[in-house]
Amino acid sequence: MAELLHLNDLRVHFKTFAGEVQAVRGVTFSVQKGQVVAIVGESGCGKSVTAHTIMKLIPTPPGKIISGSIFFDGEDLAPKTNEEMAKIRGKEIGMIFQDPMTSLNPTLTIGNQLGEVLKVHQGLTGEAVRLRMVELLKMVGINQPERRLKQYPHEFSGGMRQRVLIAMAIACNPKLLIADEPTTALDVTIQAQIMELLKDLQHQLQMSVVLITHDLGVVAGFSERVVVMYAGKVVEEGTTEEVFYNARHPYTWGLIKSVPRLNQDRSEPLAPIPGRPPDLINPPPGCAFWPRCGQAMKICTLHEPPEVVFSDGHRVSCWLEAEEVKKMSVKVAGV
Repeated sequence: MAELLHLNDLRVHFKTFAGEVQAVRGVTFSVQKGQVVAIVGESGCGKSVTAHTIMKLIPTPPGKIISGSIFFDGEDLAPKTNEEMAKIRGKEIGMIFQDPMTSLNPTLTIGNQLGEVLKVHQGLTGEAVRLRMVELLKMVGINQPERRLKQYPHEFSGGMRQRVLIAMAIACNPKLLIADEPTTALDVTIQAQIMELLKDLQHQLQMSVVLITHDLGVVAGFSERVVVMYAGKVVEEGTTEEVFYNARHPYTWGLIKSVPRLNQDRSEPLAPIPGRPPDLINPPPGCAFWPRCGQAMKICTLHEPPEVVFSDGHRVSCWLEAEEVKKMSVKVAGV
């Protein structure tokens, strides 16, 4: 597959009264054409900031891209102006925002909000806009689309609002769809319906998808690759199967163990990750995860771990997998 999106050593900081927050610290990953990539991690790990930076939607100031590149379809988006990005957002890259309950303008009808995308990016007018809006609402599973176009967001349930946001995001058949926590604030049944809808649309439109989530259950049934982020960095990346069945980073182990299982004994408590994420104004030296890691060694507290690459692009940044540490382990075991 050809590469559609490539982030290289992306760094994003936010200036605050307390200091400079290093929200994204050297993120690198790729998305191929037609591929679904999930970015997972705890709240505050940099997932959403990374997604918003791809769209150049971070508020500037206080946010700023310190360094790195965002190559989309062969073009670097990082230096582009807001006017240049306005031609790409919605047309080439669609985005589903986090909270469907607040993402729509409550003072405008659904038709006004959906139609604006088509008028601006596709130049449609009059009857052509109406027909395309009806088609889009049918595609996302909304009944009686003609009537619904005249209604306001408060007349829609949370699940239906999310379907409208999906319709807006795919209106121009984008090459890339960024779904930022698309199931937030929805009940479990509706979550499953929304993810099934996204999966069907991805196959139908052959678009690439970047899914931002902390729900590993959603990831397992939808994505082809998984990027695990912690403290603004990518700590592990690989195919979904590799990450779930052959995870190499202690943080990834913790995420997987903290997910409840259907076959789990009710008396058996969940295994949360102890501690709390680090302060990104003053990140700890070495590996950012070491204060919470049961496998931490002295070297973890002093030096950032090297990146180790396994088969099929499975990579991890952890001293446990470093060749130097493995050689020392073998030597000690042989004494």
